[in-house]
Amino acid sequence: MAALSPTAQKRIKRTEALHKRPEQRGVYMRRPIVRQVEIRFALPPKTTTSFFRVGDTRICTQAYKVWLQGAVLAISSTIPAPGRIAGLCDVDIYMPSFTGKPENRTAPCLDAAAQAGIIAAATERFVREVRPHPGTEPKDIRMVLMAVPVEDQIAAEIELRHRDGMAPKLIAIATGASLGQVETVIAGLRR
Repeated sequence: MAALSPTAQKRIKRTEALHKRPEQRGVYMRRPIVRQVEIRFALPPKTTTSFFRVGDTRICTQAYKVWLQGAVLAISSTIPAPGRIAGLCDVDIYMPSFTGKPENRTAPCLDAAAQAGIIAAATERFVREVRPHPGTEPKDIRMVLMAVPVEDQIAAEIELRHRDGMAPKLIAIATGASLGQVETVIAGLRR
């Protein structure tokens, strides 16, 4: 087989990156698994200034892209670096007081957490419940993300099966827990 040109190699890498599942992204996989993460960043812009519609397509404005880049930078430059939530989580978003509906500001906050690699994606597959709390912070957003806990009996069974050398996927099938919950329990054993 002939060697591929540099352009073809770049095209193949872009195509592979597009077809990765959210939990396979490098920015997500590099972070250690934790049970709870607390992150802070600036308040997102209003929905009316963040997006506009062209037909049925919703397009991000430049103001939203700049805010998202700043929020990801604020999250990623936090010391110590925050870990990631494996699997399903519940999210509490503490916000300053502002005009408008708090639900309109939660989606950009979840987007920032996903872009920074704290959660795999801002979808129902990875986020079970979002609870906004407006008027509880002086000026910035504070997000607390908590992994969905497992019962003590299931956690003990996960621990035993892990010590016996079973793979996390097999443990998840045997116990009925999600793969993210199994990975979170195993990560807690390593500390």
